Amino acid sequence: MRTTTLLFAFFLLLKISADAQVWIEAGGKAGLHANGFINSNILNDNQHDYNLNMALTLGPTIGINFGDYHGLQFELLFAKNQQEMNFRGDTTGESTRNAVTWRTTEVNLLYRFYSEKGAYLELGPKIGLVQDVKQAFGTERSTPKEQYSKSYYGAIFGVGAFLAANETLTLKLGLRGEYALSDLVSEKGKTNNYPAYYTSYASYKPTVPVRVGVVLELTFGVGGVAKAGCGHRNIVFGTRYRR
Repeated sequence: MRTTTLLFAFFLLLKISADAQVWIEAGGKAGLHANGFINSNILNDNQHDYNLNMALTLGPTIGINFGDYHGLQFELLFAKNQQEMNFRGDTTGESTRNAVTWRTTEVNLLYRFYSEKGAYLELGPKIGLVQDVKQAFGTERSTPKEQYSKSYYGAIFGVGAFLAANETLTLKLGLRGEYALSDLVSEKGKTNNYPAYYTSYASYKPTVPVRVGVVLELTFGVGGVAKAGCGHRNIVFGTRYRR
């Protein structure tokens, strides 16, 4: 079934490529996100309180566009992610802060559909390569990288629009949501009850990274073919961008 789906997507892409002008744009992307992870054991534990955390993502991006409506977006992003929780483990009423910070290098491959009015929809897979993990529980600090996975897979869904453009440069603004499809915690970490190793639960529940935020993308056309394609994108936010 998976092979059939990939073959269908490949031949569909070939058909789109044959029927439309192909042009390339390259540039950079930055994002500001509310992020962290979801663990249902911790989330349903009245001794834990979740805190909202922010993450910044930065990195290069390349877009391969097929005419005016379809495109593939390749991204290599670098992010510092964090989830903070407060644990009330005794009767004193005082809480202890548990903060997990992990740095990732992220590879994204997205399909984009562009509308007549300059908006776009994007979706596709991602892989997060975990470079480093730090955890602080009160005054106790550690680097428990072996307790966490080396990588995790996820899905991305986003919407956006052209903020401004001319024949060579394009500025896009978008809203993006990301949800991991695999566990942040390693097999060893599962045995040791991470990320809340200081307590215990009746059964194990996965730790799933999530992220929702705003992204800003600035790209420029590469080569004469790209310039010809970009020439159709003289726009102001919210208006038609084709001449």
